[in-house]
Parts: sequence; C-alpha cells; structure tokens
Amino acid sequence: MNFKNRIFSTFVISVLFCLSTKTTLVKSETNDNLKINQAKLSEVNQNFAFAQAITHRVLGSRIVTQFAPKNSQGENIDLNQLASSLGYDHFNWVSYVEKDPYGITNQAGQQLSTPYNDPPRGGYHYDPADDLPFYWDLVDCDRCKQRHHFQNPNNLGQFELVFVDAPADYRLQPGESIEFITNLVGVKNYDVQQPEATWDVLHTFRWKLTNIRPNHSQVSLISTNVDLTQFSPLLLSTMKDDGALLPSSAQISQF
Repeated sequence: MNFKNRIFSTFVISVLFCLSTKTTLVKSETNDNLKINQAKLSEVNQNFAFAQAITHRVLGSRIVTQFAPKNSQGENIDLNQLASSLGYDHFNWVSYVEKDPYGITNQAGQQLSTPYNDPPRGGYHYDPADDLPFYWDLVDCDRCKQRHHFQNPNNLGQFELVFVDAPADYRLQPGESIEFITNLVGVKNYDVQQPEATWDVLHTFRWKLTNIRPNHSQVSLISTNVDLTQFSPLLLSTMKDDGALLPSSAQISQF
C-alpha cells in the first residue's frame, strides 16, 4: 500500500472566493496582489469560504485536490499573503486513515490502529517522512523524498496548494475499503526539534480506496465540506494530540 505515490496533475479551475455579508475583508489592488483588511482578521476564520476555493479531481486510483482561492473578481490570491493575514505561517494538509481492514506498519515496524495520521510521524516502513503531522513534509529528513516536501513546486505555487494521493492495497476484497479524512489546515507554528505544531482545520473532505477488480485500485469522494460533528471522538482526540486547535466538546456539539 502506498499512500504517497503522488503524481502531480496540472489543471485549471475557476472557483470564486466569497465572504459573508457581515464584513468585506478583501480588496484587489492588482491582478497578482491582494491585501486583507487587517482590522477584521478576528472574523476571517468564520467568514472565509474555504470550500469555494477547493476543487477535486478523481482520476482512477488518484485523487487530486487543489486549494486555489480567488477574489470576487476572479483574481488569484497569493497564498503567502493570505496565510499571513489570517495569522498562519502557511497552509498545508493533514490526513488520517479512518478505516483500514488490513492495517499497515510505521517506520519503526509498529502496526498502526485507526484512526492514524497519513503519513504517520516518521513515515511508513517503506516511505520515510518527517516527524510532524502534516501530509507534505516541512523537513528535509533523511531518505525523505523531495516530491513529498511542502515547497516542491508540484505541491505549492504562489496561488495554489495541491493534495495528491494514489493509494493501493491489493488485499482489499469486494465490499472492503480504506477510508480517509483529509483536512486543509492553517499552520500557526511548528517546532522541528520537539517536534510539535499547532494548526486550525479549515476544510475537510472524506474519500476512500476500493479495488473494483483484483489489483485494480479506484478512489472516490465520499463527502466534502465535512464539519466537526461528523468526526468520531477518537479522531478528534488524535487530531488534538497532533496539534489541532479544536473547540471544546460542548462547542462542537453546537455546530
């Protein structure tokens, strides 16, 4: 099973960026630059329509998701400027495996139990990763693949952040699946020495892997724009351990 067999696919999307009617947060200065109204930053996380800046493509065994926000005039938004204006160091992805009928081992040879971070800290036994919880590596760690690094141009551009995965597991039988939940996140800070990080969940989608016939993998979307009420308590606890800044259980139940 290879959760990181990533092949970048270039495509063009036309999604509109919008904010709620409560505040107007964005103004365009040039086609390539956009400034955020600093006085309204405390309201941005609630009003920014991240879902409208995300598109998905399913290409057989590969899923390609792109975060590429635009303003109301259809102009690209610089991701570094947007992240900084929202109080983040950068945007990234955090992905989890929620269901796995056969399991897999991490870099240390330990069998992982669901829900587990994809990739786990340190990576899989066949595919190393850094020790932070993000899908794209932030550290050029020993034996880590450059194509998995956050700043690889296939993963991050000035105006887009891409999630790509092409998992496979020959053991899956008809009716069985491996199910994933993947989050676009705003990374507030991280420490590669500890290692630890803090991050906000900005948008979530669910997807799964099946074998439509022996050794023939297929991925499909289950749902998009998933909210926290649909997360299991165990997944929420795992995310919190990984540095997610989550509301209290009482607040989650009110969503």
